[in-house]
Amino acid sequence: MPKILWLSPYSLHDTSSGASVHAKVMLEALAKIGFEVWSCASFVFDNKSGTLVFGDLEKRLAEDDHKTFILDDNGIHYVYTRCANRSEMQFTLDEGQLFYETFLEVLDEFKPDIIFGYCPGMAPLACNIEARRRGIKTVYLLLNGNHSNFSFSYYDLVVTDSQATADLYARRDHINVTPTGAFLNHENLISPERDPKYVTFINPVGAKGLPIFAKMAKLCQTEMPDLRFLVINSRGNFSQTVTLLHEKDKPDVHPYTAADFPNVDMAGSQKDMRPVFKVTKALIAPSLWFESWGRVTSEAALNRIPVLCSTSGGLAEAMAGCGISLEAPEHCRQDHWSIPTDEEIRPWMDALKEILKSDYSEQFDKAREQLSLERATQRALDALAPLYNSRGSDHPLFYLK
Repeated sequence: MPKILWLSPYSLHDTSSGASVHAKVMLEALAKIGFEVWSCASFVFDNKSGTLVFGDLEKRLAEDDHKTFILDDNGIHYVYTRCANRSEMQFTLDEGQLFYETFLEVLDEFKPDIIFGYCPGMAPLACNIEARRRGIKTVYLLLNGNHSNFSFSYYDLVVTDSQATADLYARRDHINVTPTGAFLNHENLISPERDPKYVTFINPVGAKGLPIFAKMAKLCQTEMPDLRFLVINSRGNFSQTVTLLHEKDKPDVHPYTAADFPNVDMAGSQKDMRPVFKVTKALIAPSLWFESWGRVTSEAALNRIPVLCSTSGGLAEAMAGCGISLEAPEHCRQDHWSIPTDEEIRPWMDALKEILKSDYSEQFDKAREQLSLERATQRALDALAPLYNSRGSDHPLFYLK
């Protein structure tokens, strides 16, 4: 069987990270069709809310003084190394050394054909250099637009989710990146029931488009007074972050308080998004930074929920025609806490009204096929095939029928 070792200090069980979810679903799909998959990782998360799958992770680590932890989950064998903090920026030299030494032990035991992972930190970089020294092929999963200073010199292949990200790195950095699409397990995403009540916004922080959402929610109190909004506080808490917003060109003028939004309900970080999609009638994703894909917009489309999103990166690509995409105001893109003016928000208000009344049935049907797990898996297999051929592996290549 072909062998893939996932390598990253970041946990694949991080429910707060779209990148972790993407990678985990991808690896599970490969394991399902015959690849042997291990993961060498640590307990680093995008956000502490992402530790939900482990319960009280801090308590569990405090009660067990082992340096490494073994977990088998859905076809993947996980080897976790201990670290004291959940942030990569607090990953110590000692923890990096433990990670590296554990990786070497895994190499000797597992003997992988391919090392696959992300994180441009020193520990994973050292691991990939050693893998290449041993003749093992290395692959980087690139799911953001932030690595313009990283040449990927020690990787045989760089793959991404969207064509938008591939185009960005080709244009800006002259790096060849192969898009495979997003990995979406429909069974775990689609709500079997629908009770649409809300226009939903996820992650109430500036970079995710909080100023656009807040301005719309405020105007809707008069223009659409019966419309209710739901905010999922996975990153940031709306009650707190909305107070940080300021008027355009007036950084000291903060017009909003939580009490100004009686039409907004909130929920905490979700281990399972299906209950959220059950009650969502439309999704707003007005991101102000580069989104490589925008996973939640695809998940909404699969649940037959129309989307209003920004044109950032791969967001429009991700929603597969199931809604409207608009360009965010330039000052909002430069300052993620700057509130749009009444004139700037008007196209967004009109678009929200449009998607709420439009029939996207045909687009939803096409999105099911376009965003299928089988399509993404085949594209990944096509991208990996040259690595097996050049390595001279005796393993047969796998192709989906």
